Amino acid sequence: MKVYIPRILGGITSKMLRNTFDRLSIGDVYYIDMHRKINENKHIYYFAFLEIELYDTSAAKRIVSGLNNNKTINLVYDEEAGQYWELKKHIPKNERASKIAEVVPVLYETYMAAIEKAGLKPNDVSVEEAVDDFDYDADIQERPYNMWDDKYNFWQSV
Repeated sequence: MKVYIPRILGGITSKMLRNTFDRLSIGDVYYIDMHRKINENKHIYYFAFLEIELYDTSAAKRIVSGLNNNKTINLVYDEEAGQYWELKKHIPKNERASKIAEVVPVLYETYMAAIEKAGLKPNDVSVEEAVDDFDYDADIQERPYNMWDDKYNFWQSV
């Protein structure tokens, strides 16, 4: 089975990954491809691709079942600290690209064709007109609201 873990704390090693999957009776991790990243707070973390030879256990069967149903599995590896990894089924890039091609943007022509197919005429479809009823001259806490002014913090008035 091929698994993707999008976020692994910086102190975790590949040996710890292998031992955890074995300790939890899930399987023998025979391949690990870990990549180091640094987040916005300058903390190190990893993401990894694993290949696992699954054991014939109920834990392994539950994980396979969940991953095959496109679910994310939270695998708790340190119950005391509440630490877990999100496991996702690894989908190769070439298969992911084909799924993206299935998404088609809705164009005006497509929308109009759907209206005509429904037996309606474009004039029959009611479109609500957008009304701008915001009071731009309103005085918020005795200061005029100016969204471009960095000195004014809207959330302080709430």
